[in-house]
This record gives sequence, structure tokens and C-alpha cells, in this order.
Amino acid sequence: MRNKKNIIHLLLLALCIMTIGYAAFNSNLVINGSASIESNWDVEITGITSKEIHGGASNENPPVYTKTSASFKSLLQSPGDFITYEVTVRNNGDIDARLDDIEMSDENNPAINFVLDGISEGDELDASEEVKFTVTVIYNNDVASQPDSISSSLAINLNYVQK
Repeated sequence: MRNKKNIIHLLLLALCIMTIGYAAFNSNLVINGSASIESNWDVEITGITSKEIHGGASNENPPVYTKTSASFKSLLQSPGDFITYEVTVRNNGDIDARLDDIEMSDENNPAINFVLDGISEGDELDASEEVKFTVTVIYNNDVASQPDSISSSLAINLNYVQK
């Protein structure tokens, strides 16, 4: 009888050990996680000023700008007159930028030339930095008589992308 009791005890002990072992190896592993991106893209024009005025050139109106555009209206009186504007672009965001493309379009008036200097495609503009470049409006020296068209306009689009 004692043998039977020992066998029953051993079987119960083995059953308990197996139950504990099964519970130990059959635990659920739960991994929870989340991620978010918090960034700020903010490349903008922060200033435009007249830097150099030559001859009879002048501003008809002071230069004006918004975050994404700048405009100025120049008066040129005779060949050789020019006015240079300095434009400041700042990266107020926290993402580094690269100038992917510069689009310039003007009315192609042969008496008035526009020259862009100090900025080129591929230039990098890191977060919290700024770049200054110039736009020069020139009354063409090769003009010998009063042109038919006395005005011209220029549009420059600076297309920045993430670096």
C-alpha cells in the first residue's frame, strides 16, 4: 500500500512540476511601442534691402516681402544704371534643407537685365541658418535709344527640399 501511496505522490509531484514548467514556458510576451515624428519645415524670406545704387537708379517703392515671396520696383534712367538688392533666406525650421532648383523668369526686355549672385542649386541651408544673395537690376549699357518697353518683371522661385 505504501508503494501505491508513494507512486501517487510521485505522480502528483510530477504533475505539479509539469504544470509549473508549462506555465513558466507558456507566458505571453507583450511588447507595446509607439513613435512619432515632430519636426518643423520653415524655410522663408526674412529680409530684402537695397544694397548698391548706381547712376540715376532708385526704388519706386521700398522692397516688400512675405515668407514666400519678395518684390521690388526699380527705376532706371539711363544705360549703365543699376540697383542691387540683398535677399535673406532663413531656415527657421529644424530640418536641414537643400536648394533643389532655381526658377527665374523675366519678360526678356533687352533693355533691362537681371543678375542673380551668391546662391546656386545644390546649396545647403541647415536648420537655424540663413543665406544672403543678391539680385541686380541693370539698364543694359548696349541700349543706344529709348526702348519701346520701359518695364520688365522678374520672378524667382527657390525650391528647397529636405537635405
